[in-house]
Amino acid sequence: MKNLLIVFITAVLFMACKDEGNEDEAGSIGTEYYPIKVGSTWIYTVDSIAYDDNGPTQAIDTFRYKYKETITSTDIDGTGNTEYLVSRYFTPTDTGENWQSVNRYVVQLVNNKVQRVEENVRLVKLVFPLKDRNSWNGNMFNGKEPLAYRVQEFKRGYLFNGTTTPSVKIDQYNVKNIIEEIRRYERYAENIGMVQLLFDSLNTQSTGTKGFRYRLNLQSYTP
Repeated sequence: MKNLLIVFITAVLFMACKDEGNEDEAGSIGTEYYPIKVGSTWIYTVDSIAYDDNGPTQAIDTFRYKYKETITSTDIDGTGNTEYLVSRYFTPTDTGENWQSVNRYVVQLVNNKVQRVEENVRLVKLVFPLKDRNSWNGNMFNGKEPLAYRVQEFKRGYLFNGTTTPSVKIDQYNVKNIIEEIRRYERYAENIGMVQLLFDSLNTQSTGTKGFRYRLNLQSYTP
């Protein structure tokens, strides 16, 4: 009888530990990769190269500037959900001075989906829980042609300001053939948000190359 009691207690403790582990795992669904709080500010360095050598002479323009996003306020939309207003700025200088206001967009976390609304177009940037190789239609709410987003490099280490933190890479386009090369992805770091964006859109027909390469990398973050 004593041995049976020990076996029973051991089994109960094992199941309790197992349940606690499941709760811990379920408690983190990935929202820490897209923190949303009024006052948070992200400053990025941006490098962009524009190509146009389809004409009689080759033309390549290079642009470098700083870009800033700040969550400035909240509101309630028509469905009763909270929306956050994000103000955007840029400056052509490296000193971070003379910020010029560009435009604004709205971001929401509704039904475990990060939804960004810009110029009346709603995109689904992330879907929770985040899982390796998970995919969804980024255009699911705007009526446009389906756009496949896919989680890549799940919880890959990313070095930011001397500290390595887990990150996820979200592939949005990946097309390469004899006519065009289109590639776009965004990387999000834990407790920081978007730290990197790459966007290449090139027409590579035999007559020349036309398009652009765009790189955005986080320089500083204020929670």
